[in-house]
This record gives sequence, structure tokens and C-alpha cells, in this order.
Amino acid sequence: AEVLLDYRCTVERIVTASLEPESVRRNQDARYIGKQFTVERRTGVMAGVLKNAYVTNPVVVDTGSIDNAFKVVTTMRRDQGAGAGSMVYALTINEFERAPKKSFIFLENDTAYIGRCEHF
Repeated sequence: AEVLLDYRCTVERIVTASLEPESVRRNQDARYIGKQFTVERRTGVMAGVLKNAYVTNPVVVDTGSIDNAFKVVTTMRRDQGAGAGSMVYALTINEFERAPKKSFIFLENDTAYIGRCEHF
């Protein structure tokens, strides 16, 4: 079986559809930009500054290859959370990129975190 190396990723920027004031966005930038998270490639579980497994488990859509991006999706309906709202998380890491640092985008509802990942 192919050995799947896990990822260590660094957040470089944040884009949001939200119309929150600039002060809220600056606070969010300070909390996340330059910070790291890891991704277990086999399960898709993210740990660190960004997470994708609270109540429900992630589903790995593609483990990634020289042809495809690594893709993992987690959804949580309102009735699955502890009275919390519904959630959608989607992580794509461009495994097919030739460079050792692969670009990623992580969508958490209406916010996108963008940066780069490397194998470790």
C-alpha cells in the first residue's frame, strides 16, 4: 500500500463573505495568520489552529495524488450538534502541485482560510 504522508499547514490569509466590521476581521487575522494545523491524510482529521472534527467525522473524498488534490469534507446538521448550528467544512490541498509546499483552501461555512501545506 502507498505510504500517505500527513500534512503540516500554515494559514497565510483569510477571506470571508461576512460583512463584519474591520475590527472583527483584524482580530481573526491575528488569531489565525501564521498559525499551523496538521491533517491526518488517512482520516482527514485536522488538529491545531483549525479543526474539522467536533461531533461528526470527516469524510476523505480523495487522498490526493500526482493527478488530484487531497479533499476532505465534514458536515454537521443542526440536530447532530449540542444545540449548535449546522456546519460545513471542506479542505482541499493541491497534492498534485510539484512544489514541496502545496497550496490549500479550507472553507468553514462562509470563511475561507488559504495557505500552504507540506508533508511530514
